[in-house]
Amino acid sequence: MGFQLARSDNKSEFVSNLNKETANHIGAQKLSKVFLGGGGENVLALSDVNLVIEEGTFVSLIGPSGCGKSTLLRILGGLDTPSTGQVFGCSDVITSSGRPLKSAFLFQEYGLFPWLSAIDNVAFGLKMAKVPKAERIERSRAWLSRVGLSGFEKTYPEQLSGGMRQRLSLARAFVTEPDVVFMDEPLGAVDPQTRLLLQEDLIRLWEETRKTVLLVTHSLDEALLLGDRVVVMTARPGRIKLDLKVDLPRPRNVAITSEVGFSELRTMLWDNLRDEVEQSLEFS
Repeated sequence: MGFQLARSDNKSEFVSNLNKETANHIGAQKLSKVFLGGGGENVLALSDVNLVIEEGTFVSLIGPSGCGKSTLLRILGGLDTPSTGQVFGCSDVITSSGRPLKSAFLFQEYGLFPWLSAIDNVAFGLKMAKVPKAERIERSRAWLSRVGLSGFEKTYPEQLSGGMRQRLSLARAFVTEPDVVFMDEPLGAVDPQTRLLLQEDLIRLWEETRKTVLLVTHSLDEALLLGDRVVVMTARPGRIKLDLKVDLPRPRNVAITSEVGFSELRTMLWDNLRDEVEQSLEFS
């Protein structure tokens, strides 16, 4: 099957639809993405995606495997380009200080440099930004403390547990003071007990920093626990099926997952997601 998609680079209409009271939105309008399949055919991964993420909000993105969640995250983060449609991402948004939005990425793979100590891993981004040595060491020590890794400054990644390595990745992502943090299944590789602790770490860090966050996850509980909104995508080609406001009080912790209101939201999400998961299994 082939797809003929007409590209449009005019962002004026898209920008006019954004809330001007908050300048640092990111988002997409009528976005589509086509990949070349293994057999040489075109595969439509995303189709007509419309999404706006407001500054300082935590948005969780869920959907069946293969629906294009990670692709959408990469496009918004500037790591990939759409086939058609308009993107208002980190490279497009100019802040009130006259600079583009800064972004950081956190993936399931820790992405740590095994030959660098913990503090040097955290400081790496600051070093690339030419932050003076004394400042980058001070900031890196402070962030190691915030994620519970004080005393491990000279430890190498292979000497740390999976949960500690992910805390180290969190510190490295946040130390550069990004405007937007893109997270793609960052807790997927750790055991369930450690995952609960890391979820609470993420809640605390977000409460302290109020960064804009886009989180891709397969866990309904995680999406609701962390997010201000949960966006549900359809089976491929991925579209936005539901954009759910999570009307639960903050600050939160994992105890909220046992409350009635949380259970009702989880049921609503699953009701919207179940058919999409079944459809994705039919074509897998």
